[in-house]
Amino acid sequence: MRKNKKLLIFIYLFGFLWAFAGALPSYVQSSYLEKFAGVNYVGLYWTLATFLALFAIFYFPRFIKRFHNYPAAFTILTALFVSTLVLSQSSNRWLVLLFFIVYTVSFDLLAINMDVFLKDITTTQQMGRVRTTFLTATNIAWVMAPFLMGQIASGGDYTLVYLGAALALVPAILILVSQRRNLKDGINYRSRRWADLLSAFRRNKNLTKVFTVTYFLHFFYCIMVVYTPIYLHEYKGFDWPQIGIMFTIMLVPFVILEFPAGAIADRYWGEQEILIVGLVIMMAATGSMFFIQSSNFIVWAVILFLSRVGASLVEAMQDVYFFKIVDKQDMDLINLFRDIRPAAWLSGSLCAVIILKFFPLQYLYLFLAVFLLTALRPALTLKDTK
Repeated sequence: MRKNKKLLIFIYLFGFLWAFAGALPSYVQSSYLEKFAGVNYVGLYWTLATFLALFAIFYFPRFIKRFHNYPAAFTILTALFVSTLVLSQSSNRWLVLLFFIVYTVSFDLLAINMDVFLKDITTTQQMGRVRTTFLTATNIAWVMAPFLMGQIASGGDYTLVYLGAALALVPAILILVSQRRNLKDGINYRSRRWADLLSAFRRNKNLTKVFTVTYFLHFFYCIMVVYTPIYLHEYKGFDWPQIGIMFTIMLVPFVILEFPAGAIADRYWGEQEILIVGLVIMMAATGSMFFIQSSNFIVWAVILFLSRVGASLVEAMQDVYFFKIVDKQDMDLINLFRDIRPAAWLSGSLCAVIILKFFPLQYLYLFLAVFLLTALRPALTLKDTK
């Protein structure tokens, strides 16, 4: 037990560094890519990257099953570090596109490795607290990153942001190397055929419903992460230091709400009630962004904060719920669960490109709010694990 607690601390720290390497450049990626393509075509960069991530995640279980989780994690972490370093140095359009894809794919794949590490050493009774503690650790990185990003990118040099992300991965590599003996696994991972996986969904309707809610959450993240920085910077006139502070405030709910929500779901309420509250808040806050004409800093900080209050509750509950109803051998289901993110980002990027062909950018928030409304149906019929 003591060994597992110590190992959990290392995984939490590793998750923090991984998240920081993703969070630091996340809100300037659209502006960074805009230098190589117009605003209307930024979504196409994301579309290509997420399509290939979807493809890679689909085949990743075979790689893990053959080589085991630790060697797979080390390989992917190395690819993430190299790609981040290249993005910090290159000004070649095609090189940027290539390594942006490598960066996106490797970042997504590493999440699967960490899921397996955590699932291997966690009991079902601990799942809510362990998963939300891990989410809190990663979200602390997401809260810290925007402020630092705003200071680094204030001069318009986005490559320095990627350099900072690469430096954050150095201690992550050292942690992974130091724990190589403790993280080796001997699990006999399941790798079922598509027909058998579909049967699993037919037998357990709640599995389908939590997958659906997760899709809506990542669709929301896609639109918000890719287009909100552009909207605030170029349409509302905020500079990067202001946006950095605004986004830091916005992300605080992920740190202060997810662990309590996980503990409450373990001991008192079920996941469903908290999930529904989160969806309603997300939908209301997102819809209001379409109607706000003000360029007041406080107004936008508050509305973005509220949008993430909802998102943090949904994120915590969908994550806890899923990992309570699967076993650690279910690599195929865990992998499919992580495939939702690139699938949502792929469809979100394509939808945004189409919408922006006919409407101004702020209409994205109106369409997104209406789309989130449909997520209430699966949430309302989800059966609690308690």
